[in-house]
Amino acid sequence: MFTIVTCGDSKYFEFLHNFENNVFDTFGYYPVIYDLGLKESQIKSLKSEIQKINIEEEFWKLDINGYIKATHKPLCIKDILEKKKVDCIYIDSDTIFTSKLFENKFHNVDIAITPRHKKEQKQEYYINGLINSGFIFFKNSKNTKSIVEKWIIACKETNTTDQKALSDILKEQIDILYGKSNQQFDDTKILLLDPEIYNDVSCKTGIIFHFKNAARREKSLKKYRKFVVFQKRFTILVRTVVKLRRFAMKIIRQTVGNEHRFRED
Repeated sequence: MFTIVTCGDSKYFEFLHNFENNVFDTFGYYPVIYDLGLKESQIKSLKSEIQKINIEEEFWKLDINGYIKATHKPLCIKDILEKKKVDCIYIDSDTIFTSKLFENKFHNVDIAITPRHKKEQKQEYYINGLINSGFIFFKNSKNTKSIVEKWIIACKETNTTDQKALSDILKEQIDILYGKSNQQFDDTKILLLDPEIYNDVSCKTGIIFHFKNAARREKSLKKYRKFVVFQKRFTILVRTVVKLRRFAMKIIRQTVGNEHRFRED
């Protein structure tokens, strides 16, 4: 059992509303939402547990490379790990579950991250870190909390983002782009998850579709809205099609002949 955590302000209300319904439909319970500036009327209309912490307003500003800082994330994670006695998964609110997670993936790890999806494997993306922090699993452990503390400190740097800060910490001991799925940072067990399944920015094969930039780009927003409506009407069809695509992806990987570094589910 784990707690699903996300966050957002008034501009993300549409995503938060859809996200909590999607989580409930998938898992049977609502997520925890961290309020970064929601209106009172919006809070009242949400069914999720709402948490609030003191954060600097600059979390939404851009670094010199034009990426959103989002340096509030480790503070939210620290807060939820201190308040809850269960593990948690932080997920960006512009995501949609197409089916349940494989919970057994997380039994023997402290932190699980997704390297950048192949769609993001371009030099301009790597400026903002080697991971996509839209999905991260955290075991409620001493080792995890130690990494989160390092992450909080790193996020205080003037010109950094949440995912660059965490990526820079982990890459000191973890081979994020080419290493095996299971690695260690000191005594902390790190799992690298397949982004085409757990953080799918292409929205084709994932258990989690990540409609990246939907809050800032009209084309992405239209795609997101269209999928939300379609999935609600044809849930079983969506689940079936995505599973078939995932199966086809597995066959293609095997056909190529190279051993894929992510263990298949």
